Amino acid sequence: MFIEITDIRKDFGAGDNVTHALSGASFSMEKGEMVVLLGPSGSGKSTLLNIIGGIESADAGTVEINGESIQGMTERQRVLFRRNHLGYVFQSYNLIPNLTVRENIEVGAYLSKNALKVDELIEVLGLRDHENKVPSQLSGGQQQRTSIGRAIVKNPDLLLCDEPTGALDSDTSKQILELIEEVKKEYGTSIIMVTHNEVIAKMADRIIRLKDGKIVSDEKNNDKVKAGELVL
Repeated sequence: MFIEITDIRKDFGAGDNVTHALSGASFSMEKGEMVVLLGPSGSGKSTLLNIIGGIESADAGTVEINGESIQGMTERQRVLFRRNHLGYVFQSYNLIPNLTVRENIEVGAYLSKNALKVDELIEVLGLRDHENKVPSQLSGGQQQRTSIGRAIVKNPDLLLCDEPTGALDSDTSKQILELIEEVKKEYGTSIIMVTHNEVIAKMADRIIRLKDGKIVSDEKNNDKVKAGELVL
C-alpha cells in the first residue's frame, strides 16, 4: 500500500473549549489513485490533508507514505520529505508576485532532484502564451494553472489539493479539474483532493466522506465521471 493513515487524532483548544477536529481517521491508498476527501466545512478534511502533508502534526496516530513514517521525522527531515515527495495546490494560489509564470514553475523545479521538463509542462498546462506574464496579469484560472505547474514540475509522488477550484467560476473550475485529471493520466501522480462539492467527487477513484472529524464512509467510485462531463 502506498499510503497508510492510521487512527489520526487532532484537537484544537483545551478544557471546555476543545474541538475534536479528527477522531481516529484511518484509510489507505494505492499508488496512482485519486482520492477525494469529501465533507462540509468543519468536518476535518483540510486538517487531515495538512497532517498527511506534514504541515500540521497529529496528536496521535501515524502517517506512512511509501513506507516512510512522517511522525518519526525531525522538522528538517519533514521539510526535505515534503520537498522531495509532495506537491501542494491550494485555493489561494500563493504565487511569487514578481516572478513570471515560467519562473514560478521553475522555483518548483529547483527544489527537485527529478524535475519534469518545464517547457513540456507549460504546454500541458496551456500556458505557452502567458509564460512571461507575472501573476497580476493573469486570470484566476491561469494563476491556478501556474500553481499546479509549480507543484507538478517537482514530479511528486503525491499531489495534495485543498479546494483547488474554490475561488474559481464553474467554467474555469472544470478546466482546472480537467488539468488535474490530465496530470494524473500523463504522469501517474497519486492525488488526494479535498472538496465539499459532491459533483467534483464524482471524478475520483475513491470517495472518503468525513463528518465531525470522523470518516463515515470509504467507497470505490464505480460510476466515475470524466472531469469534462461534470455539471458544476
